[in-house]
Amino acid sequence: MNPSDSTRPSAQVRLLAWLRGQDWLRSAYRALPRRVREGALELLTRRLRARTRFPRTAAWQAWQPRARTPVVRAQPADANLPGVNILGYIHGQFGLAEAARGYARALLDHGVPVALRDIDLDLPHAWDDHALDAYIDNTVPHPVSILFVNPDFQERALQDIGRARLEGRYLIACWFWELETLPAAWMPALAHVDEVLVATAFVEQAVMRVTDKPVLRVPMPLGTIEDSGLQRADFGLPEDAFVFLVTFDFSSRMERKNPAAAIQAFRAAFPPERRDVRLLVKSSNGYRFPHWIKQIFDLAHGDDRIILRDDVIDRPHLNALQRCCDAYVSLHRAEGFGMGLAECMAIGKPVIATAWSGNMEFMDRASAALVDYTLVPVGEGEYPGGEGQRWADADVAQAAAWMRRLADDRAAAAALGEAGRQHVQAVLSAQAAASHIIERLNELRATPVRVKEHQQDIEVRGLQ
Repeated sequence: MNPSDSTRPSAQVRLLAWLRGQDWLRSAYRALPRRVREGALELLTRRLRARTRFPRTAAWQAWQPRARTPVVRAQPADANLPGVNILGYIHGQFGLAEAARGYARALLDHGVPVALRDIDLDLPHAWDDHALDAYIDNTVPHPVSILFVNPDFQERALQDIGRARLEGRYLIACWFWELETLPAAWMPALAHVDEVLVATAFVEQAVMRVTDKPVLRVPMPLGTIEDSGLQRADFGLPEDAFVFLVTFDFSSRMERKNPAAAIQAFRAAFPPERRDVRLLVKSSNGYRFPHWIKQIFDLAHGDDRIILRDDVIDRPHLNALQRCCDAYVSLHRAEGFGMGLAECMAIGKPVIATAWSGNMEFMDRASAALVDYTLVPVGEGEYPGGEGQRWADADVAQAAAWMRRLADDRAAAAALGEAGRQHVQAVLSAQAAASHIIERLNELRATPVRVKEHQQDIEVRGLQ
């Protein structure tokens, strides 16, 4: 694909967007079996997917994923520490699964007896992470469990585990959410848990608005970042430009991630004759939403400094891409956590981010380029559970000023990146996460608590 046409909406994109807008065609499409739908979608979007992939250089072809070495089970460093069951998608390769393993590793590294119970609900994700298999124990032996499943799948997860295994036990649910108020559909799930674990104060406030049950806030520990070693040339990026990176998944709703604001800020920050800057918008699953990807093409059209890539790449390649760029931009409307921001800060990249929602757990004005905002209503149909809620509309002019400042003063950009790295290292450390959870487990072991069983309160003393 030539750089000059990289942002021009193709006839295929325009056709797919038009087809997506026809209600009668959508109804007919949804009536087809899933396998037929997927096959038709792959056929219709073949050219679009080929056009928006990263160029596969020899380094891509030569790279081999590092063999995942299972963790060898070790004796707890302190047998007096309370144990805990981690229930979740232990083998999954997606966000909530990574969270479960991240908390589990933090606890294991600090000598906590941990038993893992894998939950497989046949979700459409990859399931090939077996690094912690040595700690799988389906008997759920400990008196306290942490369930890493959001409420929309909680009932199925409890059935998969077996309710009998959880009777008389203390159940903590770990939930992630992106708006100020939990959706009404989640409320019944509260009746089946004793406590809620959250990763940010933003989600903590949302949960506390609807329940008087304990809410435990433990910032999510960042794991080891594996880098494939790919370089700028492997991603089609110029060596001498200052590259801003935007990443998002169309499945997470483009309206919430708001890449349009980043494109607008970039074009406002740098006149067309400024050739030493680039904006890389890296998305995934855009081919499934042609009406949205057309909007991105339209916004970027005519500016060959804006590079659009819609490509699902291996995690180590994504980490390499983050390293190859100079700054990360997220003018999101709402985040429950903001993993991309945290990861880029962890490797010393300066970040430009909306100063609202879950990302404020691990950034402040000394460690990140925060962008002011106005709270606006969530539009109709823009986000599931968004009716009557609000989210942030980032100040595009301020974001543009930050872009100019970082690109014009690389020393200042590097200093901000280092401040962010140190801040995240302290706030999102495994030690901090483990200490918070151990403290809570000790409280539960020492204090009489009440658990819900069959909708009746049953006193459990000691949780020994």
